[in-house]
Amino acid sequence: MKMLNLIKKNLFLIFLLIYGIYWVYDYFSTQREIDNFNFGINSNELRKSLRIPIIDESMTSDNGYRWESWREKPKRNEILHVWKNVTPSESEELILEHEFDAYRKLNSDGQIMQFNIISEVIGDSVSKRSGKLFYFDSENKNKINLTEMEIDSVAKSWNLNYLIKK
Repeated sequence: MKMLNLIKKNLFLIFLLIYGIYWVYDYFSTQREIDNFNFGINSNELRKSLRIPIIDESMTSDNGYRWESWREKPKRNEILHVWKNVTPSESEELILEHEFDAYRKLNSDGQIMQFNIISEVIGDSVSKRSGKLFYFDSENKNKINLTEMEIDSVAKSWNLNYLIKK
């Protein structure tokens, strides 16, 4: 009888504890599944070989398709990989098809420049890229469309050397 009364008294706490255990298990289980996606962190070596931005260790994902940094704005002298969107192939879900990346950099006059790279993966050996360069938090965005060579030039000036193709 004492045990039953104790359970009744603490029913809310027991429910809260069970819910908390379930939530922690679900979170880590989901993160393990995301980490094991072929187009997730496991594809970073392929990305490096194709000169596509990798998923940085500071990025997290809730679904494996969009990876985000926990910060939105870079510190001085920092190149911040803000986000990555991964689109796997529709025919083979475990194969990369498109990736969209954004880097941000604080320039000398205090404005934030954003460098977007759009990568199309063809098989496991070729990628085509296009990009944009613009001011992030500004009314005057002045978007500049970038070719492969211009992407290499910006990557070099931003010290993102592993992205340079030529």
